[in-house]
Amino acid sequence: MLGAPGEPVGEDGGGMSAPSSVTGMERLRASRVAIWGTGAEGLGVAKAALEHGADVVFVDDRVGESRSTSASGGSVSVNGVAVPLRSPTALGEGQFDCVVRSPGVSVYREELQKVLAAGSTVTSATAMWLEDFSDSRVIGVTGTKGKTTTAWLTAIVLEACGLQVRLGGNMGTPLTELYDEEPSDVYVVEISSFQGADVKVSPAVGVLTLLAPDHLDWHGTYDRYVRDKLNLFDHRQDVALAVSSSSPDAIVRTARYSRRVLYGSEGRITVRCGQVMLDGELLVDLEVSALALRGEHNQVNLCGALTACMLEEGHLPSPEVLEQALEKMPVLPSRLETVGVSGGIEFVNDALASNPAGTVAALRTFARRPICLIVGGQDRAVDLDPLVRAIEDARPPPAIVCLPDLGERLSVELASSGSRVTCVGAPTVRDAVLQARALLGDEGVVLFSPAAPTPHVEGTYVQRGASFNEAVAELGGSRA
Repeated sequence: MLGAPGEPVGEDGGGMSAPSSVTGMERLRASRVAIWGTGAEGLGVAKAALEHGADVVFVDDRVGESRSTSASGGSVSVNGVAVPLRSPTALGEGQFDCVVRSPGVSVYREELQKVLAAGSTVTSATAMWLEDFSDSRVIGVTGTKGKTTTAWLTAIVLEACGLQVRLGGNMGTPLTELYDEEPSDVYVVEISSFQGADVKVSPAVGVLTLLAPDHLDWHGTYDRYVRDKLNLFDHRQDVALAVSSSSPDAIVRTARYSRRVLYGSEGRITVRCGQVMLDGELLVDLEVSALALRGEHNQVNLCGALTACMLEEGHLPSPEVLEQALEKMPVLPSRLETVGVSGGIEFVNDALASNPAGTVAALRTFARRPICLIVGGQDRAVDLDPLVRAIEDARPPPAIVCLPDLGERLSVELASSGSRVTCVGAPTVRDAVLQARALLGDEGVVLFSPAAPTPHVEGTYVQRGASFNEAVAELGGSRA
């Protein structure tokens, strides 16, 4: 069931597509199709489109982006077929019946708006998969943070109920690969705001982990970001939706869902002082559990997974079976992952914390320990006030190593607030690790939790996390 966690299809969209009587992958049959993006998801769609007899072209922003390159970028091989590669300007010629965008391509791009105005369809692999699997049992998991952990836990608990489960979506396995597999009893899919923005079919069961500002460069505004998140659940009236009561905005924004069930601090499944309760009865004591997760936010994520399973299956495994099942939960890469210990210093890779909410949760996980926080990355103009308050409230006060660009803004905002927290700059992740080690002294936690996405020049969070791990190894940090 569960393969090794991998790099997300898109880093981490509604109702933008033109109406069509044909849904799912069938809309590609014998059509003129442009696929915007050549990542794992784009390649999967191209494979299916070619099998459906479509005339396929890839589109990519990197083609023709300078005067030295043309709008024609050669080709990409898909199962031995050379698929032409073009720049987005090719979409303006009105020659495509359907444009399939990859998650990183905003539905609000001007090129896509023109395609829609011309009467063509704009869709995504996620939207088509949900249409094709509308008769299957599907649990859709979304939220600003906590999606991957909640999805994994949901799948593990459902397996403990005796079900065959397939996990996919934003992490690990692209949904396009699930077409070639034997049907499963239930599918648990993690869906980002990018992927959920233009879906037309909702799963029967959903989980919303958290709402906080993120990806505003893609969505334009926070209200649009929330709308695009919730679009995943807006296409069936009977959707059963588990919502974290730890997220005030999530509670407010989901009040209209008639089958909403809260979890966390309120609801049938709650957690307090490490004890997970079902209707007031002890279900899991996390103080003695072998569950390999840290932080109160992950305890809430477990409540979300259990609530989703209750909504889907109607019951949970016995506490004994559940305890054994939770031992299967792996430590997910770049999510509060201890990658080395040197003397009294613990080095923690939390590179996937791509917004302030994730970094606030990470800081709280190591409360009462000396911390040097490495923060910074692509600045998407997200409000830093919650992170500034968390830093100022932390005891003992953390030291901060600031990477460009967001780290530099955080340093300025901390200074403007009168904070006496030590802030130093570093040009690279490697330099930041060296600075952090020097600032901490003999004991504490070097926490790489950037509060921002990875800058394009540094690749993805996987590459950035690897840079952190390599720097730790250079310092002699051994695996815990």
